[in-house]
Amino acid sequence: MNSESKRIQQTAVLYNQLINFFWSMLAFIPVVYFCYQYLPLKLLYIFIGISCMVILLPTAWLNKIQLSKSTRLYQQIGIRFVKKYTQDGDLVNRLIKKQHSQYKYVEGMQSFKKLISKSYMNERFHYLAFVFFVCSMVYAFILGLIGWGFFLLVANIIYNVYPIFLQQYNRIRINYLIKRQSS
Repeated sequence: MNSESKRIQQTAVLYNQLINFFWSMLAFIPVVYFCYQYLPLKLLYIFIGISCMVILLPTAWLNKIQLSKSTRLYQQIGIRFVKKYTQDGDLVNRLIKKQHSQYKYVEGMQSFKKLISKSYMNERFHYLAFVFFVCSMVYAFILGLIGWGFFLLVANIIYNVYPIFLQQYNRIRINYLIKRQSS
């Protein structure tokens, strides 16, 4: 890897980590505060254990629970807007391209395959967080903390549901590009 390629890669990592940090702090600071204030330690461990089991979901199962097989529904629920402000999203790629005109997010069939693999990993992570947020939300409602329950619901939609849908949407698009290149 030459020095210019290395600089481009470092820029991409930096921008992606900054946007990732922003969204994670926005979602997790309140969740951590809720857990610290209201969740007994034993229950926290149970919620973490339940959530971690999601990592074991087979890829075939993730494909079965996918929202749609086409991009249309994803576009209707606003995924293209969400895609602008996420890790590896439009904003990040535009900023990198502005600094490094030769930057390409995808450079061939091998890149496509890596992106699909990465999308499954990202989806599993967001399912893990989704389950933890749901457990915390249900517990908040059980305690009668209605405001917290609704806050956790909204945080879950923004931080986990939309990113899960984004991964599914990306895979549809990538698979379409792979088929187009193959023919």
